[in-house]
Amino acid sequence: MKVSDLTLDQLDYWVARARRINAWYPEGANELVYVAGPNVPPRKWKPTRYWSQGGPLIEEARIDINWDVEGTGEWSASVEPDILLRGATALEAAMRAYVCKVFGPEVG
Repeated sequence: MKVSDLTLDQLDYWVARARRINAWYPEGANELVYVAGPNVPPRKWKPTRYWSQGGPLIEEARIDINWDVEGTGEWSASVEPDILLRGATALEAAMRAYVCKVFGPEVG
């Protein structure tokens, strides 16, 4: 599946895979969770919505984020050398770029 076509939940899953984070859907739940450390209960994993999770990845991967560069009304995120993806929010665009940087333009 193209990274540009992933839903937010699918994108969160692929960010976890890219980070090698053990994230899963608890039985009967529809939200991805992970364990942040020893003796810490599972927490939601949503880097496409939580700056506390997605923000550090943006800095680490040196993702450049811009608003409405080409008149699309969307955010764009780029990573050298030639990765450019869009999203409705800055985090969505950035996480698309992050997954693309690690796995390429398609996942699955």
